[in-house]
Amino acid sequence: MADVLLQIKDLHAGVEGKEILKGLDLTIRKGEVHVILGPNGSGKSTLMNVMMGHPKYEMTHGRIVFDGKDISELPSYE
Repeated sequence: MADVLLQIKDLHAGVEGKEILKGLDLTIRKGEVHVILGPNGSGKSTLMNVMMGHPKYEMTHGRIVFDGKDISELPSYE
């Protein structure tokens, strides 16, 4: 799996005690382009905020691996 750029496994996350993402899995390989689409309230912004480490959003379960490095617990400034 050396060609994997971003891998999200069983991501559970939310904001202010409300779980919004419930078991999200996503794999993006190097060279691929993906678009995240969905209706209002489906979790698009929550996903991006969790990936960026926004302090208001909490990841309660799962892993986010970017280019082979687990970024699940990194602070936003990293």
